[in-house]
Amino acid sequence: MKILISTIIFLHGLTIGAQIVESYEVNAEFFPNDAQMWGYAVSPDAFMRANSIVELRGSVENEVNFYLHGELKIDSILENGRRIEYSATKEFYPYDYSSIALKVTIEAVPDSRKINIHYSGFFNPSRARALSNYMRINRNEGVYLRAYGYSLWFPVFIESNEQSYEANFKSVNVKLPLNFRALVVGELIEEYENNDNYHATWKPGLMDITEVQCSAGEYNIVEKNNVVVYHYDNEGSKQNAGKILDYVIELKQLFSDKLIQTDNDIPIYINEMPKYGDISSENVVGIQTRVFNSFETDIYSKLTIAHELVHPYVQYPISRDNEFYALIIEGFPGFFQFYAAEKTIPDLFDMEEYMKGKEVQYLEYRRTGKTRRGNTLPKEKPILEITADEIGVYKDRFVLNDRVHLFMYDLWMKMGDEGFDSFLMQLFELQPADYSSFEKVVLNYLPGYKAKLNTWLKTTDYPESLRVK
Repeated sequence: MKILISTIIFLHGLTIGAQIVESYEVNAEFFPNDAQMWGYAVSPDAFMRANSIVELRGSVENEVNFYLHGELKIDSILENGRRIEYSATKEFYPYDYSSIALKVTIEAVPDSRKINIHYSGFFNPSRARALSNYMRINRNEGVYLRAYGYSLWFPVFIESNEQSYEANFKSVNVKLPLNFRALVVGELIEEYENNDNYHATWKPGLMDITEVQCSAGEYNIVEKNNVVVYHYDNEGSKQNAGKILDYVIELKQLFSDKLIQTDNDIPIYINEMPKYGDISSENVVGIQTRVFNSFETDIYSKLTIAHELVHPYVQYPISRDNEFYALIIEGFPGFFQFYAAEKTIPDLFDMEEYMKGKEVQYLEYRRTGKTRRGNTLPKEKPILEITADEIGVYKDRFVLNDRVHLFMYDLWMKMGDEGFDSFLMQLFELQPADYSSFEKVVLNYLPGYKAKLNTWLKTTDYPESLRVK
């Protein structure tokens, strides 16, 4: 089965919210010179001015709330040129990197259900969430905005911690000074220079609001085979950009052949980012500068690229309340970056050696309940008992990291290379979303594995029969 990357939804730690938005058209200008005309007495270097045309669904009641990043302000809200009354307050909002959002209330939604929201302001670095503090707008550094869960750069019609929603992003139009280039998600429709500005139009299409990111910088660009690399103009990045391009093409082919088949007509964009900027948003993969500059010398760089790229090839849509949610959404990507390393760079990476080390670590964590730095680990629980809300607790460590890796490796070793690859093709073709159907796929290849599968997924036991041999 072939699917579009844009059909895969990545949701992390959210509770269910209402889906009331039909479509967006977003127009954003970064670093406009007339900031003072818009009520700002400070430098325009970090300034953003935008408007979002939002079409609400017919089920929307009379009053509606939306949220923007806390440093933004509303300039006006219009319906067919007529001003709409609103009120605005600041409130705590953990799903923005600054933890503060502007809450805007429209008490009388127009009958047309189509509103044009004009807003402006800043995105300055924040230390509220350390791993997110690269997000900002700054003329000297660039534009680095995620979406719901990180940077509220377009109106979001749910409270913090509510489940995100899909909407049709008809267009995202970006205006910047000359020499800048913009990278959104989806399809690049056009880009051109006019007078003193650069313009780009992107069409994300039907997409989850967690995925609509926007980056901009004075990038150099290399491309081949529908893979495009946007990188900085420094020696390390220029030397490695072509090598990273070739490695991504190799990974893309591997993942399409062995995992979920995606539409290869959709370009993959690799975006060099500041520190902490390793991300995956639809068909855009962010890789921080350190990874770029150490690509040839550090295997971690190749593993990071594989991890960020593999998401759409191993995650399939599944409800948050499903017991397999944590395994599919976080467990699978963590394991398959190492599967990719074993397949693509076997001279640099030894899967057996890695898994033996992983087992030693897992056993030590079980024995002490502490990390190597002495920090307390979360209490171990069965893989299928980890809820969506607990992903942040177990992500990249202990159960979702160690036990899932050991489980998938055990399947691989018992099935053999050919059997495991065949299993993966059937797994991602059928996309089982309950225990009985998942068990059926496993038992097709390992008929005597029923009790072991139960032990791996529904208990925390780790008997000798499951140990790495």
